[in-house]
Amino acid sequence: MVTNVSQPHYCGASVDDFHTNYKYIHGYFSLIVCILGTLANTLNIIVLTRREMRSPTNAILTGLAVADLAVMLEYIPYTVHDYILSARLPREQQLSYSWACFIKFHSIFAQVLHTISIWLTVTLAVWRYIAVSYPQRNRIWCGMRTTTITIATAYVVCVLVVSPWLYLVSAIAKFMETLDADGKTIKSVPLSQYILDYNNEEHITMQVLSSTTPDMAWPMAPGSSNTTAVNLLGPFTDQPTTATTTSTVLSDLGERNVTVYKLYHSELALHDRPLRNATFLIYSVLIKLIPCFALTVLSVRLIGALLEAKKRRKILACHAANDMQPIVNGKVVTPSQPKSCKLLEKEKQTDRTTRMLLAVLLLFLITEFPQGIMGLLNALLGDAFLMQCYLKLSDLMDILALINSSINFILYCSMSRQFRSTFTLLFRPRWLDKWLPLSQHDGDARDGAGGRLDGYGRQRLVHTDAVSKSMAIDLGLTTQVTNV
Repeated sequence: MVTNVSQPHYCGASVDDFHTNYKYIHGYFSLIVCILGTLANTLNIIVLTRREMRSPTNAILTGLAVADLAVMLEYIPYTVHDYILSARLPREQQLSYSWACFIKFHSIFAQVLHTISIWLTVTLAVWRYIAVSYPQRNRIWCGMRTTTITIATAYVVCVLVVSPWLYLVSAIAKFMETLDADGKTIKSVPLSQYILDYNNEEHITMQVLSSTTPDMAWPMAPGSSNTTAVNLLGPFTDQPTTATTTSTVLSDLGERNVTVYKLYHSELALHDRPLRNATFLIYSVLIKLIPCFALTVLSVRLIGALLEAKKRRKILACHAANDMQPIVNGKVVTPSQPKSCKLLEKEKQTDRTTRMLLAVLLLFLITEFPQGIMGLLNALLGDAFLMQCYLKLSDLMDILALINSSINFILYCSMSRQFRSTFTLLFRPRWLDKWLPLSQHDGDARDGAGGRLDGYGRQRLVHTDAVSKSMAIDLGLTTQVTNV
């Protein structure tokens, strides 16, 4: 006999309530983040590609900004259609064939670009660690040519690794949905032949197993008399599907049938359960957990190197104060104040680097580490966890990833005097110079870029400050060391 058993419960009603309430604001929230992120990443690219800003670190930051910009631009039509306009569109327009094609492109494109961003962030951590731990070999190991090859490799490898398995496990499937008078879906029936064949095979298998093992209980789809693939097809379906191919249209109740298209498991994925589990393992381990682990280890070692460099500077300063003080006329001369101020400034810069390293590391882990854990649990716990937890929290994970991709501009402006100076040079109106005079560093940058400092038309010699040789962002994960 076949009995119906309940699935294990992994997430409570609070997750359902959060999903129900948040999905109404996710569209508008994500649209605002994407628009601001598009603007911010565009400004990043403009500033970082200036001639005076060229350096290996800035080249990686530019590659990161390009990937984040592409993610933002591609997500805008997705969130507008699926969240903002979905309630106003007829069901057949919400799930048209052209939109299903876009969703398949979206599922591959967004994941590929996000993977590129993750590994470029790890590359920045490696570059920073080499600069701190091996400053003598930094120019050899992390030169401009090596950096360019690394960036190109990250783009090519991520496309070749991520795209094929995402393409192979998904397909556009055809369904017939029955809608009530209010346009809500009552029933969804697959029309694609490979899904029907798979459902029939599963139904026959269940009947044979239940007849040979009477005490074994098999899960049944709610409201259906035959076994379905609903529990195996969760990632790409909104409604449970049955193996029935006919439906009755009750015109007096205002019901109607429409043909829709959804992104679904491919025929290969339906018949190969290990392949579906492998997709979650690739996503969680290769794309999320390994980068998080690598970045954590590198950051901890980087913090240790920075603290040791600070301690070494203090020791050298003590030796210089005690053993190397100049003697004039038999008296010890106290070192000049400018050197002490310079040492103090270097110490403050190191402390700032360490604090910002911890802040960026925390932001990255908050965004990426939970997604890796959730993907790993999908592979270990199966489709029940996918339907109850992962899909309910997918909007939250999306918005965290979008925020992480759009916040770099704020970090650069808050941590890099050179970035702020170049940004001011490019976008500050000239008429403000008469009322808000530029700092000495800004004036030097403006001289170097255009040869014109003020509105009176006086020409000066082109001068580029030494700090403009490389981007002096005091950020532990994203820069080379200029003070160690």
